[in-house]
Amino acid sequence: MKKRLAVFTVMHFAVDFATIFRMIATVLPQAPGGNDWLVLMIVYNFCAFALPAFLGLLSDVLDSDFLVAGTGCLLAGLSRFAWSAPLAVTLLAGVGNGLFHVGAGRRVLTFAEGRYADSGIFICSGAFGVFLGTSFGRTMVMPFDWILTAAMFAAAAVLFAFRIKEGRTVRKEEQAEGPVQNRVKLFTLPVFLLLAVVVLRSYYGTAVKYSWNNTFAMGLFFTVCIAAGKALGGIAADKIGVRAASVISLGGAAVTVLFSARIPAFGFLSILLFNMTMPLTLALLTAKWKNLPGFAFGILMLALFIGIIPALLVTGGVSLPVYGLCILSLVSLGLLLAAEGKRDVQ
Repeated sequence: MKKRLAVFTVMHFAVDFATIFRMIATVLPQAPGGNDWLVLMIVYNFCAFALPAFLGLLSDVLDSDFLVAGTGCLLAGLSRFAWSAPLAVTLLAGVGNGLFHVGAGRRVLTFAEGRYADSGIFICSGAFGVFLGTSFGRTMVMPFDWILTAAMFAAAAVLFAFRIKEGRTVRKEEQAEGPVQNRVKLFTLPVFLLLAVVVLRSYYGTAVKYSWNNTFAMGLFFTVCIAAGKALGGIAADKIGVRAASVISLGGAAVTVLFSARIPAFGFLSILLFNMTMPLTLALLTAKWKNLPGFAFGILMLALFIGIIPALLVTGGVSLPVYGLCILSLVSLGLLLAAEGKRDVQ
């Protein structure tokens, strides 16, 4: 599974890169009006983040991760050929992105065997894809878009090949239990608390803005810190436990963010620490919904979508002063510790 984790991580980067690149390079020039672009971005984000709550449940029912993820890559590639129809491009790119995430994400979670690091490593590459896709979408169109299209079709072919190789065999324990046969209490208080943590983290990501983060180099390093935080969070949880990792992450972020407006080093450190909780919430929810890993992944993506709604609807986006970001970090820490319960989860 380690080799496939590496493959899924690279694909995650490529899919996020390709789909956001398509939105910036193809859709934005055809929707110059502020309202048109806003509507299309809401549609894209709904398809990529909200719709996966349903798609994740569907992937659990079908129990076919490679087919779902491969179809996502195929749709992302096909979006290139709908270039003259912005809505069609948006739908293909958004749904394709969502399908890949729940398919590949479900596979990673299913075979993680209780490790937190796997989901953190898989998730972290997406930040690079979004940042570079946004940056290059404004400056590099031809023939770069064809390279990305070919990459999506290649990824789809690899995933379909994995599916063929896997065949219709199902692991004995999955065959005995089935992904949706055992009844699970879905929306308990700890689940709602975990979802609230993800909503706040998503909102935080749109509200943290620094005057010094105004160059490509600064933005790239900021993205490196976001990705590193997601990867390190899972590794730390495996090494020292979820509770300790949570306190270091959100407690450290609450302190360092207070000095981040004037000192970039603290801004980089605070965003790294804050993002360490990403794999923790995902793995904790998956542990509660053992037979529904796809639904767990998808509903957390829905929580991410809810968190970015204010930024989508408010002209110029949203922003918070450092003390507001500090409060959000502390509130998130309280919610996450309450969701974990008294016993540390290893």
